[in-house]
Amino acid sequence: MIISPYKKPPVTPPPEHPRLMLRRKNLERISNADRNSTAWRQYRELCEFPVCGEGAMRDKGTYHLKEYLALEAKALEALLENDGEKGRDTIETLLFLLRGVVVHDDYMKARFAGHLIFLASEVYDWCYDLLTSSERDEIISRCEALAEKYLEMGYPPAKQAAISGHGNEAQLLRDLLAFSIAVYDERPDIYNFCAGRLFEEYIPAYEKVFEGEFHPQGPCYGSYRYAWAMWFGLLIYSMSGERVLPPKTVSTAESFIYLRRPDGEALRLGDDYNETKALYTHKNPFFVPLFLAAAYSGDCLWYSEAQKQFREEYLIPLAWSYDYYDEGSCGEGVISPAVYLIWDRLSPLGEERTLPSGRYFDFPVGATVYNDGERVVLMKIGCLWGANHDHLDTGCFQIYDGEILASDSGVYDSYGTLHRRKYTIHTVAHNCILVDGKGTRFPCGKKEPSTLDGWLSEYGMAKVLSHREDNGVYEIEGDLSEAYAETCVSVTRKMRFEPDSGERGILTVYDSVEPKDEKSTVAVLLHCQSEPEIDGDMVIIKGKNRELHCRVKSPANVKVEVIGGEGHRFENDGIDYLPQVDTTEAGWGRVMITSVGKTDFEVEAEIRRKDQK
Repeated sequence: MIISPYKKPPVTPPPEHPRLMLRRKNLERISNADRNSTAWRQYRELCEFPVCGEGAMRDKGTYHLKEYLALEAKALEALLENDGEKGRDTIETLLFLLRGVVVHDDYMKARFAGHLIFLASEVYDWCYDLLTSSERDEIISRCEALAEKYLEMGYPPAKQAAISGHGNEAQLLRDLLAFSIAVYDERPDIYNFCAGRLFEEYIPAYEKVFEGEFHPQGPCYGSYRYAWAMWFGLLIYSMSGERVLPPKTVSTAESFIYLRRPDGEALRLGDDYNETKALYTHKNPFFVPLFLAAAYSGDCLWYSEAQKQFREEYLIPLAWSYDYYDEGSCGEGVISPAVYLIWDRLSPLGEERTLPSGRYFDFPVGATVYNDGERVVLMKIGCLWGANHDHLDTGCFQIYDGEILASDSGVYDSYGTLHRRKYTIHTVAHNCILVDGKGTRFPCGKKEPSTLDGWLSEYGMAKVLSHREDNGVYEIEGDLSEAYAETCVSVTRKMRFEPDSGERGILTVYDSVEPKDEKSTVAVLLHCQSEPEIDGDMVIIKGKNRELHCRVKSPANVKVEVIGGEGHRFENDGIDYLPQVDTTEAGWGRVMITSVGKTDFEVEAEIRRKDQK
């Protein structure tokens, strides 16, 4: 038995089955799903798919995504059809997989083992009346053994934190929580620990992480970990009817709509794996989080946006080999045909609504995004640094109009590569400020925050001083002094986008920088995808159909130089840190607008149609 240090959860599983992901009242809705839909067709195909337990790559263990999804589908089939024979077959299949499981000991082990624990939980709950007492004991003991051996959070799951890192993924938020719900009759101690920690630690953390309705880790890892937070909320809601997530956690879904570009991709912010690790998600990056948010809330806009991005590969990825995460999947069974059918319209859809073109997202990120369906402009202050997959991009901006014009730079080729450690995550790779070639500080030696109090008190980078979103002006101003404390007395940056000014809109950036050393160089960075033209105080960045005309309005004595091209694209401290893989938006290089000593910059960037003079 597990001894829980947490208070008893305020919501507990009801004393009947099924209760994991669905209740008996949901069965009719699921059974009456559109039989011509992609999800239903895939679900029926999975019901006939054989489970051999051999693994997709035999030297990498027994994990095989499609076999696992087939087990889930077979369990749902037995429940929907009330077929005892199919239920017994499903139980035997699960026991066969549990008894023969081999998990390869690498960075995916917690995900693969956790996914099997989750599937075992589904079978346990959905086929509960068909299990013998000895089979229940065996499933529980084998799942506990898998958790103890392979989960990074340990078992019971006391390790890792609720702020960033793998503690915000499936291990606790889906796999062990689902397990604890399924076996609550026999082992309430497991639920008391798992749900107890979620209610006591995670919900208060979510109050702050999602306070500004914008995840600190950006479109990729932010939306991925948001999806697991929604799993927590959905597991409790579908079991009890109670919505326990902080409201702003749920409404963070809105930020993903703003971050999605008209070409279907998302702005690059933080570690971005859509280009390098996914065959299809880079064009449809937010289907999963928006679908889960709509299932939880019934928000019609989020549901509509999710359906626009739906592709069948989300439910069964194009590849299901050992490391299908690298082969094109959005996550370790985070969504599947069965999950789609179970949670589609779990909450009745509300009224249709629209969004304004731009909005401000508050602390802990502090950002304004303008997105009118053609142009996307990001202006980020960055109040707290999130560590892990967050970058040192305090005060950054990006401009998109049919193509990226003022871009991020670098590639997320893998977490520990030299390119990522020495270039991509650093300030030099973003449209920010350098002082004597140095960017912002790394709080706490790059360590991930272990507690909410520690994150709030030790990872501060900037403060938003003001923001405005009215009368065709979208503006944000921040004090960045804390981020630049090693080199500067004070740093402020104000960014203003006026979509109706100029030909296609004007972004003006105002910087006031006072270095500690009056001889220090202060540089404003502008990253681009092609070699820019320099004409005095004018910088012209040319895309295929658009141009960005950037004029230095003050001071008058700046130096404008270009660093980029072959051998210099990813240069930091004179070294070009090449990535293991390249992408279409890795960047050509950067423009550096440099002054000396205390400086007040004003740089104006106008979007124009190409060749417009």
